[in-house]
Amino acid sequence: MDNSVKNSIDKDKIMKKGYILVRISILNTKLFKEYPPLSGPAMEKFGGKYLIRGGKFEIAEGGWPADRTTVVEFESFEKAKECYESIEYSKAKEIRQKSTKTDLILIEGY
Repeated sequence: MDNSVKNSIDKDKIMKKGYILVRISILNTKLFKEYPPLSGPAMEKFGGKYLIRGGKFEIAEGGWPADRTTVVEFESFEKAKECYESIEYSKAKEIRQKSTKTDLILIEGY
């Protein structure tokens, strides 16, 4: 069996992780300050691990219409979706939606 086939089979055996990727531009700083203390515990309850939470960035190509980027890793796509749709995250989501312009995706990866 050649390596490309073996690598493909090996990847299929690995459980793919799930991610919540969020790009936001803050419109109401005062209201947005309520978001992190609510979102963090919700993410943690569902096993979420912050890989990126804001921070310095530089646009190397194209445009990036956001002030802040967050990436949270979960054990699976289903777990990321469960967190996003949860009661625990609902209040944080409401605050984020009222205080920012947001692009958010749930995505599967390795």
